[in-house]
Amino acid sequence: MKPLKKYTYWASAIVMSVLVVTCMSIEEIIHPDNAQVNSDIDIVVKIKIDADTDRSSKLAFGVLAPKSWNIANSAIVTLTTTADFPANVVTNESLTVIPAGENNPSDGQPWPTSFQSKFGVLGNTGPVEWVVFESNTTFQVHDKDDGTKKVINGTVNIKLHTGDRAIKLFMGYTFCGKQFGFSREEYNDDLFVSAKVLEVTDGDDPVWDYTVEPQISYVPATFSFGDIFSVKYNEPNSVTTGGLKGGNVYLYGKARYSANGITTEKVIDEISSKTLMDELGDMGQVTSWQKYIYPKDFFDLPDDAVIIELWVHFTNQDKSIIIVDNETEEDFNVEPTCQ
Repeated sequence: MKPLKKYTYWASAIVMSVLVVTCMSIEEIIHPDNAQVNSDIDIVVKIKIDADTDRSSKLAFGVLAPKSWNIANSAIVTLTTTADFPANVVTNESLTVIPAGENNPSDGQPWPTSFQSKFGVLGNTGPVEWVVFESNTTFQVHDKDDGTKKVINGTVNIKLHTGDRAIKLFMGYTFCGKQFGFSREEYNDDLFVSAKVLEVTDGDDPVWDYTVEPQISYVPATFSFGDIFSVKYNEPNSVTTGGLKGGNVYLYGKARYSANGITTEKVIDEISSKTLMDELGDMGQVTSWQKYIYPKDFFDLPDDAVIIELWVHFTNQDKSIIIVDNETEEDFNVEPTCQ
């Protein structure tokens, strides 16, 4: 079997795949053509196992999906296989979520944590999570040259219920032997993972697009209100009206803070060099601006002030356009990632 390239591009999809010596592979991913909000959708993932060693194991199958869909409690996942060895043939076998107390034997981490540590979030910029399912059957994987027991072809059917918000993201899929996890003794080449774009349309709210930079991000990504950090606004280049491209961009800020036992708010809402953002320019899919701030200085707060919450939005020079969080339709809540 010839190994696939690690990064393979399909129309409207990104697929990352490397076959391992155990020759476990994802052969095809089929997404619905017209997925809608608040509806059941069916996804098909075709897999193949072609062993070079004699091993037996249950299957651990991971799915990367939006956290808001809560697929651990809502998805229906089944497996159908074909194989010459009768014990490896199953029809519509239910796959169940691996219990929280069980860990991947190759790294000792809970299965979802292990998958995220190994594969990340596959380019998604919104909240997604790995959910790992297991087969009931322990497959008898053999390396017989006559082919009578060697190859297992499988079809994983995944029924999901979409949320009430239009979304575009990279759905992710991978699998391994549950008994071995990511053991290099079993897989002496790179592990594989596949991702393909799924678009869910309709609904009354703007689309969540997890395939592009989020509206707002920070540099560094780990910061506290006691640090200097940049607030970065990313505007999709697909926005042609109602955006901020083509002019100066300014940062509005509001802080709630405590000083001398009193909690109060301070607003910075001015068109000046203090709030003018630096244009980073066209970054490919987005045009970006950023402003480095030290919050106490930016809001002119006393030395003993403790910032409790901080909000921002972005505006043009005459304040005729105001960019807020398209999820909440309110100012962006700047949440520190460390204390």
